[in-house]
Amino acid sequence: MKMVDTGEVTQVEISGIKLPPLFMLSAYQKRKITLSGDVFILSPFDVLNVLRHRLKNFFAFDYQVECFVPEKKRKFGYFALPVLQGDTFIARMDAKADRKQGVLIVNYLHFESSSVAPPDIKKLAGAIRNYAKFNASKQISFLRTNEKKLLAALAAHLDDLTEPVVPAKKVRKR
Repeated sequence: MKMVDTGEVTQVEISGIKLPPLFMLSAYQKRKITLSGDVFILSPFDVLNVLRHRLKNFFAFDYQVECFVPEKKRKFGYFALPVLQGDTFIARMDAKADRKQGVLIVNYLHFESSSVAPPDIKKLAGAIRNYAKFNASKQISFLRTNEKKLLAALAAHLDDLTEPVVPAKKVRKR
């Protein structure tokens, strides 16, 4: 507690949330923080996602890397990536880059809410475009979503990269 005693850090309490002590640099105590509203596709191993209890308490977002979950119990996909806008998680995207074909395959895009505003859809499109570029993908294929209208609006902003949205075929088990 030496840093608290010297005033370098200040203990922070968040009403309604029971957590071990949290601290911040004292210099930030009086600063006004403004979020940009930009959209970020996060790694499941981002420091924000690693402490699940904090993620759930601070953002009301229950997240788990499902590659460790048996396939039949997965809800969002093998490696669903959290999508953050400002201080709100707006989606989860289970995607895989087929680098040989140059295609980003979005197996499942799950919107957390059905009320994502048009300007936010445009920002999401920009983040997905950047993600595709990072993965050397010149095309994006969306296979499944929980919000077809939102996906259609999103695809309109990515029309130079997307294939027509085709519902996934049901595979009959024998």
